Amino acid sequence: MISSASVLSLLLSATLATAAIVEPATFASTSFDFIVAGGGTAGTAVAARLSEIGNWTVGLIEAGEYRPDDENILVPQGWNTAPTWGNPTYDWGFNTVPQPNLADRSINIVRGRVLGGSSALNLMGIFLAGATEYDQLEQLGNEGWNYNNTLKYFKKATNMSVAPEYLQIGEHATFNPQYHGNSGPIHASFSSWFSEAMPPLYNAMVNLGFTPVQDGGDGQDAGDVWSPPLSINQDTKTRSYSAIEYYGRNADRPNFHVLTGAQVTKIELSSTPDNNGNLRATGVTYVSGGQTYTASVSKDVVVSGGSIQSPHMLELSGIGNKTILESVGIESKIDLPAVGENYQDHLVNYEQFIVPHSIETWDVMFNPGVQNDTVWQEYLVNKTGPYTSSVNVISYQTASHVTQNDSLLLDWLAELDAQFNASNPSPGRRAMYNIERQRLLPSSQQASVEVYAAPFHAYANDFELNTSYIQISSVPSHPFSRGSIHVNSSDPLNYPRIDLNAWAFDIDRHMMTASAKYCRVIADTDPLKPIIQEYSFPGPNVTTDTEWEQFVAENVMTPFHPCCTNAMLPKDAGGVVDSHLTVYGTANVRVVDVSILPLQLGTHLMGTTYAIAEQAADIIKADYGAA
Repeated sequence: MISSASVLSLLLSATLATAAIVEPATFASTSFDFIVAGGGTAGTAVAARLSEIGNWTVGLIEAGEYRPDDENILVPQGWNTAPTWGNPTYDWGFNTVPQPNLADRSINIVRGRVLGGSSALNLMGIFLAGATEYDQLEQLGNEGWNYNNTLKYFKKATNMSVAPEYLQIGEHATFNPQYHGNSGPIHASFSSWFSEAMPPLYNAMVNLGFTPVQDGGDGQDAGDVWSPPLSINQDTKTRSYSAIEYYGRNADRPNFHVLTGAQVTKIELSSTPDNNGNLRATGVTYVSGGQTYTASVSKDVVVSGGSIQSPHMLELSGIGNKTILESVGIESKIDLPAVGENYQDHLVNYEQFIVPHSIETWDVMFNPGVQNDTVWQEYLVNKTGPYTSSVNVISYQTASHVTQNDSLLLDWLAELDAQFNASNPSPGRRAMYNIERQRLLPSSQQASVEVYAAPFHAYANDFELNTSYIQISSVPSHPFSRGSIHVNSSDPLNYPRIDLNAWAFDIDRHMMTASAKYCRVIADTDPLKPIIQEYSFPGPNVTTDTEWEQFVAENVMTPFHPCCTNAMLPKDAGGVVDSHLTVYGTANVRVVDVSILPLQLGTHLMGTTYAIAEQAADIIKADYGAA
């Protein structure tokens, strides 16, 4: 019998460069031009791009391990069927503090704890938000951060494959080459397997006014329904992610040094400011195997821990709100109150419906015995079947379309205005609010709600084996509420305090409830309605607004899209970094990940993350005359 490990290693081994991960002491004894702290989606990418300059020595430090042969990562359905989420080998396992508006629940946040970060664990959607959303970043004072540049760097990162004709015709697996790369390191394609339940669902959405399009990633804002591109290598039918494509294929570069199993605990800063009044990073301290080391740097420290750990890393280094730092015994070196503020994440509502058992869904992979063995062998031998797929259908819609009640929407906006004005917002916060509010107007054509669907049981509390389900999920795409992520103690290995502050503004609850109700509208629309055998979660007893509101409060999760905790804004508008990604008050500390976004985006964030890393690398190269 063919072993899964041997098949998957054969698929990749011929294309990966070979080089040993360096030892902690060796790393500490190396003189670096750049050190990237955090080997996640963005960190691995920006480090690899900086190492293209042959006379620059680049170091990358990651707390997790490099796992290029791990089938739990490589198999496209690994995120669903393998024990990665919640497993400390792969996942940091963060949790928020209890959320009063979400039934006092602590919300789990999956974050990748491997080289490649969350690009190794996510659902693999790789596309951009509407063009307007990126142009709004520039409107907030960030020169060069606009749609044209984001698209340019997204294309530089990606390599999109054409789907077989039968998938183009039958499953709408199409794209416009104008909006995708064709030679970048990250491979993208489509699911190779679609459940028979998906065409009726797709057509039900069309019958509700969703517009079929060639490519939903075409920069248009809302109204489309499409099959999303995924970071799957079409040739090998394996996950294409940052560690393999940016590090694995460049591991033999003599100037590219990667240390895994090591956690950065502090950025070392000079004791006196330079002529511009800024402190200079001289290196980083990290812990590995219970020992502490320090590595020196001559140019930049690039912080790339993601939206949870990047602000935490800055605070541990004395950069942040002085009052918060001193309350836990950390010496304040740069008083920068915006660090860790402005935290935003999507919330997602999952609903599941039972369809005839004759319709094969991902649920077959959870069945014991012959059924699962059959589809697993189908993947290993033929690279076909359910294990090759992920999300099948996706759309972004306007608030007016989802609520179906413009008068009610205007009432919600009036309520929002009153609540926002009473919160004593800063001028910077008001500038962001004005952008966000425009999206909800009945006349707006900007996306406010994501609706996506997949053929399985959708994380419900209960599901039955040998039963076929579909899920329809809704995600309000631009929360008004703001949370925070701050240091909990001076111990760098303690997790930060994460407060989503969910539904601090009632509009977020209203939009979540309305979008949840809309999922059932889709289920009740032909040609999907005839194959729905049962409302499984929630059951048919949930019908009133009060019941729907209770259901979502008790069951919503995040889809793990944290952002915005080191906002790229003018300092007096609540910024942490400038448009060159340099932390205010420092000469050479930069942040490169989605924590720099000032506003949450109406998209899955991986495509934007790669674009940020690519643009950051070019900015850094240009700043040092190496463009």
